[in-house]
Amino acid sequence: MADLLHELNERIKALGGDWTKYTVVGSFLLYAVGYLALRFHLTAIGVGTDLAVLDERYLFTGARFLVYLVSAVPSLVLVALPVAAVFWAVYKLLPEAAHAGANDWLMRPARLALFGIVFAVIMIQFVMRQCFVFSDLLLARALPPGPGWLVTLLLDDRLMPVYFSLLVAACGVPLAILWTLRTLETPSGLAVFARGLLAFLTAVQVLLLPINYGVLIVDKALPRVAALGKEPLRDGEDAWLVWEGKEGVTFLVRSPDRNRRTLVTLERADVKRTEILGFDRILPTLFGTRQGSK
Repeated sequence: MADLLHELNERIKALGGDWTKYTVVGSFLLYAVGYLALRFHLTAIGVGTDLAVLDERYLFTGARFLVYLVSAVPSLVLVALPVAAVFWAVYKLLPEAAHAGANDWLMRPARLALFGIVFAVIMIQFVMRQCFVFSDLLLARALPPGPGWLVTLLLDDRLMPVYFSLLVAACGVPLAILWTLRTLETPSGLAVFARGLLAFLTAVQVLLLPINYGVLIVDKALPRVAALGKEPLRDGEDAWLVWEGKEGVTFLVRSPDRNRRTLVTLERADVKRTEILGFDRILPTLFGTRQGSK
């Protein structure tokens, strides 16, 4: 009995030490993805801030990204189940010889790695890096002309959770191939090089996930305010609270004729009271695609 208690105590101590390590690593990862998401969000809307390299808002943004990532799993499952059912039905209809031939053809390390490389390059080049076209949106005269499908998705984000789920699934494909390649022999130097290149492209895809989250998803609804600090708005003028920094508060102001927009930053001491009138989905509101208030 004493030996059992001693062993249990040692396991609890080991678990406690591992838990501390996991917490440190997890916090660092949340901080890193939060940094990417928040920085690219600010670049997309065109706001310069007083954010330092070390700021707790990176951690909070990383936590929000994690929650959004986890919430994308049900949508991913709903999309993946019918596709998996079709592939399973086709696989069952094939004869045993076809099963063996297909497995032998697919499980060649070089061929499998090449497929993963081509898939990752297509996703990076034509899908995941397209979010870089969006910058300085709050003061832009018009949205970028393309890609049209992404502009439409940004303005009408009802399908954004599904789109993000597909991005997550796209990252899962090369990760699954890399995991499979771990169990296969890689006799040739070409296969080793292909696996290394695939690992690099997979890392790029994973890094582009929080960037897409920051550009396309983070804080697209802004609070509409009644005044700029102590100064009331003019008749017909609109203003939104864009960013609260450590030293200043930034507002987006639109003129009564809606032809001029400016970013106004006030010192925090001058903004002692903020009256919020509502929340507007800012891009549809600015570019007139559809009603942005909610």
